[in-house]
Amino acid sequence: MLAGFVVLLIAGLCQGSFGLGYKKYPPFSWAAFWGVYCLLCIVVATGVTWILAPSLWSVIGAQQASYWGLPLFCGALWGLSAIGFSKGIDKIGMSMVYGISMGISTVVGSVLPMIMNGSFPRGKSLAAFAAELILTVVGVVLVTVAGVRRDGGAGKAKLGVVLAIFSGLGSGAMNLGFSYSQRVSDAFSALGYSQTAVSAGKWLPVLVGGLLAGAIWCAGELSVRKEWKTLTDPGSGKRVVVLFGVSLIWYAALLLYGLSVTLLGSIGETVGWILFNALALVISVGWGLWSGEWKDGGENKKLLFAGCGVLILSWFFTVMV
Repeated sequence: MLAGFVVLLIAGLCQGSFGLGYKKYPPFSWAAFWGVYCLLCIVVATGVTWILAPSLWSVIGAQQASYWGLPLFCGALWGLSAIGFSKGIDKIGMSMVYGISMGISTVVGSVLPMIMNGSFPRGKSLAAFAAELILTVVGVVLVTVAGVRRDGGAGKAKLGVVLAIFSGLGSGAMNLGFSYSQRVSDAFSALGYSQTAVSAGKWLPVLVGGLLAGAIWCAGELSVRKEWKTLTDPGSGKRVVVLFGVSLIWYAALLLYGLSVTLLGSIGETVGWILFNALALVISVGWGLWSGEWKDGGENKKLLFAGCGVLILSWFFTVMV
């Protein structure tokens, strides 16, 4: 189990860091940046899975459509919410978006698998779960208030907060889709592939559903805004290289999380998801401070720390569920 926690630690480091690549996107327009990024992520996710499991296409062909439905749907929800994540960082910064999004994602992503599996808590576990929910709400409120005060009023930060909340809901649905992809991972296991390959195969339908949804959205926005030309503006090649690096870090986070779920056993998809988000939040707040998002934060910075602390405390209650 120790190996599982070590892998989870590395996954959290990657998850909390990839958002740095979202802070700048010129010479692309936002839609060009996100559309290219989605396509690169599809290439990375599919390519890595194919390398790890050469019989990928035969496994896909052998699965009934019903086995792919929910993972693809959950992935599409996540893909649309990821748009909110990216735009939220552009509007209110990494630390605030991560705080709100991860807090909500932790609840949704850990609770929905319990409900789907019929393992909802009772007795003391139910009390711990209720405490976790209350603390999560408090933590999200504190982080939100800190950001609103920093940005000079609710009007300026309102849209960013809404996008962050939507992102958290979609991210939680993502873990539900991953949990439901067990039949796909069983097929990879039956062929004798490594645990890393099993993780990649389990993620693939969720990621493809989400990334395709994001790419389609961006294609529509590029057409409406007439921004296709930004794809060929000077400096676009360099930006594609940077985005490819970001896509590798992002995918490494999910792949390693999936591997840690296998290594952690029965607690992987609930406790593992909770700790994965906790680590990502801590790392992202650190990056946000380093990049100057809270340079003039003053007392609001303390409020941010308090909110993140409450969110992390809430996750310890979830471990008791």
